[in-house]
Amino acid sequence: MLKISNLSYHYETSDTKVLQNISFTLHQGEILSIIGESGSGKSTLTRLIYGLMDFDYDQSSIMYLDKNLKGPSKNLIPGHKMMKYVAQDYDLMDFVTVGENVGKYISNFDLDQKDQIINEALLVVDLLDFKNIHPKYLSGGQRQRVAIARALALEPKILLLDEPFSNLDQSLKISIRERLIDFCKSKNISMIFTTHDLNDAFYTADRILVLNKGKVEQIDTVKNVRNQPKNTYVAQLFGYVSIIDANQTSKLNIQTNQAVAIYPEEIEIDNSSELFGTITKVHYQGRDYICTIKIDDLELLFYSETELLLHQYLPIKIKNFRHIN
Repeated sequence: MLKISNLSYHYETSDTKVLQNISFTLHQGEILSIIGESGSGKSTLTRLIYGLMDFDYDQSSIMYLDKNLKGPSKNLIPGHKMMKYVAQDYDLMDFVTVGENVGKYISNFDLDQKDQIINEALLVVDLLDFKNIHPKYLSGGQRQRVAIARALALEPKILLLDEPFSNLDQSLKISIRERLIDFCKSKNISMIFTTHDLNDAFYTADRILVLNKGKVEQIDTVKNVRNQPKNTYVAQLFGYVSIIDANQTSKLNIQTNQAVAIYPEEIEIDNSSELFGTITKVHYQGRDYICTIKIDDLELLFYSETELLLHQYLPIKIKNFRHIN
């Protein structure tokens, strides 16, 4: 339903491109996560899609179904009616209640139905009890959730969220994330959201688009991107990983002329192995321990269900690895 082709952008004051030749499609009901380091162009991309910024219309295009979408210079009112965008500034009205903020753009033709829609949206973000409170009394995280509820209330075809979970506590984030997924899937709403937290992408998205300095490094299903990262940049976005240069792999009995990435779950203690190392770090993380073992001058990360002692000399087995650029 949405097709972005060769989308590039640079600020008027600079020739340096913030985005370079971005191309991807979004299907109806699909959830796409845009991830990348700060400054990679995530927020700029969502603002361009929503129509808040202009781009080179001769070289790039944003298509919604059969409609060619334009920016503010081509539209009287910036933005597209089939989309809703929640930025990081929230843009709430502090002189009216939370409920009135959520219902701001809903018709007053049927007030009972309007109230029902407002309640449903506030339930998704767990703020129904705050319906009659003014936003000025809310925390940053609560204000963020009101802005999300206001967008949900209109049931847009496409929902654009910029770092939607950034101000939420971990336990609250998990529950709201699940409710948001259920709401969008039940209403067949397509969603694009930016994040720097891979857990959000893992548990929320159908596909991940990885941005690096304005370029698409990789776009695929969550599983494929994690299991087959294109390069070191992508692999390291997924948290714990050991990156081994091509000239070092022989120290691990890996015969290849390429660099490899090894995830912690792909290493285990194995008494039948001839590959030995010394335990240098052990950190408890709830269900298990994340440990570091040093082999020659290489350090590898792996999980252990039991607490290992520092300076132990242990045999390990590398069960799997993947080549990266």
